Amino acid sequence: MPAAAIPTPWVHGHDAINPRAFKQAMRAVAGSVAILAAEHDEIGFCGITATAVCSFSAEPPSLLACVNRSSTFASAIREGVPFSVNLPAGDQENVARAFGGMTKAKGVARFSSGSWVRGGTGAPLLVGARAMFECRVAEIIVRASHMIVIGIVSGVALDRADRSPVFYAHGRFLTVGDEAN
Repeated sequence: MPAAAIPTPWVHGHDAINPRAFKQAMRAVAGSVAILAAEHDEIGFCGITATAVCSFSAEPPSLLACVNRSSTFASAIREGVPFSVNLPAGDQENVARAFGGMTKAKGVARFSSGSWVRGGTGAPLLVGARAMFECRVAEIIVRASHMIVIGIVSGVALDRADRSPVFYAHGRFLTVGDEAN
């Protein structure tokens, strides 16, 4: 590959990469949006919007989510605790914004956005989401600013799976058919 093909400025080497440059580059990755929710022992329901969520295994059915350790949600999560992973439909962007800290709603007040019910494990489920998963924390791996939460799925509901999903890229929410630029 000719040297002219490398973008400038080109930063190379672990020590040369600053967090701001890394975050800017990661904004180019379109991520599927999920809302994780649980019940905190002291403050009640809490939740976050996350894009680092994926299937981990089909046997047993399990999901993996990366969670910022400084979040209230992270403080609610420990082994055995039930939580939900909700995949909002395109018309639920307002819920994703609230749980992503993009509105004035904080803590339990975020649950006034959207309609929520308790699932069989007690975890809050977003009514009208494309899909909802109830999980129990199986393992937590702490690395740097985040923790990797592995949850064993104990329940699945498909409500509006045919609806457009919500994505996050370039610092904004998108649905299928939206222009990413």
